[in-house]
Amino acid sequence: MINRRSFLSLLPSAWVFSFLRGFLPAVKDIPTLREPPDDAAWDWWKNLPRTPLARSDDPMTDSLCHSSAYRLDVTILYNGGTTPEYPRVISPLGVFTVEGYKGTYVHAFCHEREAERTFRIERITALV
Repeated sequence: MINRRSFLSLLPSAWVFSFLRGFLPAVKDIPTLREPPDDAAWDWWKNLPRTPLARSDDPMTDSLCHSSAYRLDVTILYNGGTTPEYPRVISPLGVFTVEGYKGTYVHAFCHEREAERTFRIERITALV
């Protein structure tokens, strides 16, 4: 015989079973892990709208704009990447901001990696 106390003790388990009844079909529909996208898909950020900068109030950004305009090589200390605070020689190609992001970036040819790289100016600790 079910009395009031045994009925109330069954309520939480009944709620859990009704929740699981609705939850389990949703778990079956979760897609399995896919393979990572090819290299071209990782460059999605390159297609975002950019605003080039020619001058800036920030001294570091302004000197990088100057170096970019006159195609001067610059040695930087960059606090990021695989070797933080290691001096890198770069040839700035352009300074820009990206719509929807706060940072300012410099696109440059990195002589250490022998490839074009994009550096966030806030992570550059010094121009040497």
